[in-house]
Amino acid sequence: MPPNPWWWYVVGAMRRWSIRGGVAVVLVLVMWFFTSRWIAVAVDQIYTPRLAVLHNAPIGWNGTWGQLGTGIFDRVVPGGDHLNFIGFAPDYRDVARFIVDADGRLVFVKDDARFMLGPRAGMVPPGTALDGTPLQGHEPIPAFVPEPGDTMSAALDRSFFSWPAPLFQFNWMTGYTPSWQRNLYYRLSWAKASGARLDLLWRERQDYDRVNGWTGMKLTDLIRIEIRPASGPPRIWVEREK
Repeated sequence: MPPNPWWWYVVGAMRRWSIRGGVAVVLVLVMWFFTSRWIAVAVDQIYTPRLAVLHNAPIGWNGTWGQLGTGIFDRVVPGGDHLNFIGFAPDYRDVARFIVDADGRLVFVKDDARFMLGPRAGMVPPGTALDGTPLQGHEPIPAFVPEPGDTMSAALDRSFFSWPAPLFQFNWMTGYTPSWQRNLYYRLSWAKASGARLDLLWRERQDYDRVNGWTGMKLTDLIRIEIRPASGPPRIWVEREK
């Protein structure tokens, strides 16, 4: 039996490498599908692109939910300026709260720790679209502003990476199933003239579908609280998924 020609061995080797390469690609895609969310969250600890920022803006509080500024975040993300203190599933309990003290000042409360923000100063007007049209569902609510010497800032960031949405889900509100998801991060910092400081971090999920694009926020989670007194060590709380 005559020996096989040289090209026969080359074709066989290429076929084997093609099969191995195809299997490797499939394995990588499967691993990415199941781990991409955690990879994205890990990258978010290092860098998150900024979408919007506010400085020394009022905080609205009506006893139920808060509003950052006058609709700037809402123009970037539908419902993006409405925040609360709901924690993780399954109980979704409030992990902190705002109260208004006897002097009409807004106070942040976490367990036995308190941080006084600022006094009442009129009303936060309803948010508006870029053309000045009032946003649906927005009503004026009491406004609280930084005291002289205080500084306040709020920022809206997004995940650097998006990840594939779970295969089996359905959106009963719109009928459109999301194909991609990412996280939004809200950072609120309030520094007093005394040196005391409050830092809050919220994380929210945002969905993408081919009809609506990136939609409003989902599943608001308050994940980190830091209260730094004018003197002494800071107190830090980190909420984790159960």
